[in-house]
Amino acid sequence: MVFLDKESKNVERIETLIGEQCSITGNMNGGGVLKLDGSIDGDIMWKDDVILGPFSMCNGNLTCKSTSIAGKVKGNIICEETLTIESSGKVTGDITIKKLIVKDGGTIDGRCTMIVRKDAVEVLD
Repeated sequence: MVFLDKESKNVERIETLIGEQCSITGNMNGGGVLKLDGSIDGDIMWKDDVILGPFSMCNGNLTCKSTSIAGKVKGNIICEETLTIESSGKVTGDITIKKLIVKDGGTIDGRCTMIVRKDAVEVLD
C-alpha cells in the first residue's frame, strides 16, 4: 500500500493495529502509524498517520497528521496534511485539512475548511 508522506516516515510499517474483531469505547491518543480495521466509539488524537480500513467505523472526532479513510467516520476530522477518502470511504462531519483527495465513490457530508499556509497568504497580499 502506498500511503501519504513517505519522506517523513516509513509508512509501510504499521506500528499500531486495531483488528476487525476489536471494538474500543473511549478515546485513543498516540503516535506512529495507526491502522484501524475495527471500530471505535470515541475520539482519536494521533500525532502521525492513520489508516481506516474498509470495515472500520469511527464514531468520534479524528485529529492526525494525514489519514486514508476506506471505512466510515461520524465526527469531525482535522488533518495537518492530507485527507484521502477512498472509494468506499464515508465521512459525516466537518473536515479541516491542508490537502483533500476524494476517490470516485467516496463521500463527505459536512463542511470543508482548507488550512492555508501563512507564506502563501503573504504572496497573495
